[in-house]
Amino acid sequence: MTKAYSRFFMGILLIFLAAAIHVLARALPLPFRSNTITLGLYTVVILFWMEKNRRVILHREVARYLGYLGLLLIAYLFLRTVKYELAIKGSTLERYLWYSYYIVLIGIGVFLLFSVLYLDKAPHEKIHGSWRLMYGLLFVFSLLFLTNDFHQLIFSFPLGLSRWSQVPHGYGPLFHLMLTYCGAIVGATFYLSAKKLFDARNMRNTLITFSVPVVWGLYTYFYLKDEPRLSLFFMAFKSPEFNVLITISYIESLIYNRLLPVNLDYEKFWCLSSLDLGMVNHQGRVFANGDGAVFPRDFIVGAEGAARSIDEDSLLESARISTGHAYWRTDISLINEIKRNLQHFGDLMAEENELLEAENQLKLEQARLQEQMELWELIDESLEDQIVKLEEVLGGLSQEEAEFLEGMKLATLINVSIKRCSNMLLLSQKAEASSLVELRLALDETLRYLALFGVMTHLSWEASGSMALSQMLLAYEIFEEVLEGNIDTMEAVLVNVRTEDKSLCLTLEIEHPKEGFEAWRASGEDFSREVFVEEGTLYVRVSLPLEGGQNGLG
Repeated sequence: MTKAYSRFFMGILLIFLAAAIHVLARALPLPFRSNTITLGLYTVVILFWMEKNRRVILHREVARYLGYLGLLLIAYLFLRTVKYELAIKGSTLERYLWYSYYIVLIGIGVFLLFSVLYLDKAPHEKIHGSWRLMYGLLFVFSLLFLTNDFHQLIFSFPLGLSRWSQVPHGYGPLFHLMLTYCGAIVGATFYLSAKKLFDARNMRNTLITFSVPVVWGLYTYFYLKDEPRLSLFFMAFKSPEFNVLITISYIESLIYNRLLPVNLDYEKFWCLSSLDLGMVNHQGRVFANGDGAVFPRDFIVGAEGAARSIDEDSLLESARISTGHAYWRTDISLINEIKRNLQHFGDLMAEENELLEAENQLKLEQARLQEQMELWELIDESLEDQIVKLEEVLGGLSQEEAEFLEGMKLATLINVSIKRCSNMLLLSQKAEASSLVELRLALDETLRYLALFGVMTHLSWEASGSMALSQMLLAYEIFEEVLEGNIDTMEAVLVNVRTEDKSLCLTLEIEHPKEGFEAWRASGEDFSREVFVEEGTLYVRVSLPLEGGQNGLG
């Protein structure tokens, strides 16, 4: 178990231990104050949380604001404990602790809002400097609270300060202004979170985040109602402690939805990639994707700029990145196979004058090699643009980790296009038609890799039967060309495939397409198409015959 998980479970244990102490304090005479003990337990939990944020939050400003937020949460519980456990009731100290309570709550709201302002921002981006005016408002409200005894514009005491705790106090005009200000902060926090979540259009993640304020609202409602059936729960989780847990849970839900950039789960990216890739950090820890082989750090570093041989059919190459080195394995088994075949071919040529059987064998071998070469030439010619693009992406990988990861995402998307087109070309050498399942697998795999770019995808399939492989390849090329033309800007893509009247209908709906995107130009008229943009969505509809046809992409 890692240190992070150990601290997480330790925090959960401390929270329930604090709840148990509150319950026991009501049932048994304990030799200590429950609020004092729970202050210490929750302080440890908050410190664990602050340390975790310092390590995983990529944006320094967000990590700093969350650090301030954690300190205010500790101060919030500390003021509660001192006010009710140590201060003399009705004393001046108790009154100023009461004032400070509100100052801390406003500060918590301000730093929570500052953290939410960075949602979905890159680590180098910053918020507008005008937001820092809220520091001034926080200072003004703090000053007004601390000087309330003199002006009584927030809380008023009709019978004087000497009897402030005996007679109900009144509320001045600045109290309502403070409530409005706090409501605006909370509203802005929820609005910004909701906007980013709805933009992502992931209802599951949206429900996870907004279940937190819903739970807080239900707690507050039943707490004010003094629901007797929940008295044990209210006893175990008192209002200040529950508010602390809700604040932490809300931030954690934003981290879970990746709205705040964190350095977690790099292993998932490697597992999703079909390329044989890995990374090694400066400390020597190696991360490999899937079933990728793990090599010593010195071996990986030594492969930078000069490939090292792993075995007869494999080479290891590496490149420097900001956190260490990235490495990948190159398969040269096909090259070795060609070399061996050519060598065998040369041996047969040397013996053809002596052995008639060898001559016949040579002709058969020559015909087989020619067929393979024609097939590879066909694949190489058809996929020349994608192969060149993949070489450019891999050759231009940046040493910066973020840019390296973006480059690798694009490489995986190009790689799956090459793989799927190659499959169809290979199948076309054996049969003229194939099941539409092959097209569905190609579309589905491409969309899954497209999700690495943060694009929402959905494939609706209502097709069955078989189709000419030339037409199937054309449909996939159209799909790839439209995606590549809009990948820099699109946020969501919906693909619908259905068969009707001996035709295959392919419909693409792309939200936020690239401005000025031009559809392909067809060299043949063996299929119909319709392309238009409406309300920020690009619609591409293509109808291809299930039999016959040629590749019409220009």
